[in-house]
Amino acid sequence: PHPTMADIILGGITDSPGTVNGVETIILARFAIGEHNKEHNGLLEFVMVVNEKRQMVAGMNHYLTIEATDAGKKKLFEARVYVRAWENFKKVSEFKEVKSTEF
Repeated sequence: PHPTMADIILGGITDSPGTVNGVETIILARFAIGEHNKEHNGLLEFVMVVNEKRQMVAGMNHYLTIEATDAGKKKLFEARVYVRAWENFKKVSEFKEVKSTEF
């Protein structure tokens, strides 16, 4: 089930297990990979969203754990995408590979 507004504490990071396979989450994950590829001349290809957490601020931070392939090798990445939906604004504020010792 999706968290309700009453479940979300302003500034707190909450798990969003019901949204991992949601259209919005997948769009944000693909956006994060696309931005990373543009900035770093990368060739990452989206596989799936493994986990999502959300943080309500002056907008919404989406903390995504994303599985992607890099030259055919599966890797995990963590991305933070900041969204202000009412302004149609989104920005990748963090994108990093999760080292194998971290998962």
